Amino acid sequence: MNLDTIIIAFTWGTLSSYLILRTLDSGLAIILCLHGLLMTRWKRLDNKAKPGQIRYGILLRLLLRAVLYGILFGYLLEIGDNLIQRKFHFNYQGSDGLLWGGVASITAIFFLRASWRRMKVIWKMTHEFDYADKRQRTFLLKK
Repeated sequence: MNLDTIIIAFTWGTLSSYLILRTLDSGLAIILCLHGLLMTRWKRLDNKAKPGQIRYGILLRLLLRAVLYGILFGYLLEIGDNLIQRKFHFNYQGSDGLLWGGVASITAIFFLRASWRRMKVIWKMTHEFDYADKRQRTFLLKK
């Protein structure tokens, strides 16, 4: 294994792990948004005047953003994988793959806490009444 392969394994391991984690985050965010949308719809069908319903606009905006992020990070992952395999002839076997996997695992563990926090915020925005509105008002006050 030469120095170029080690640099490629470290760089691509870090980038690909982050892109994979963000793609999985986006997929989970899509599922959470759809679940919140379905729950809101059932509440609205049950009683239109029932308090504590999350507005559709919030859920749909969050769903659109999650879909766009998922497409973006998935596309960047695909482009990067094709580039690494074609231009640098990097394969995921042997010591190259072991080094890539180790770096990717360390990077995923490093970003896992931020990912978990992001999922908790998305859960609150899609399932807790008025959380998204309070968050938006706080953000506008800070500007």
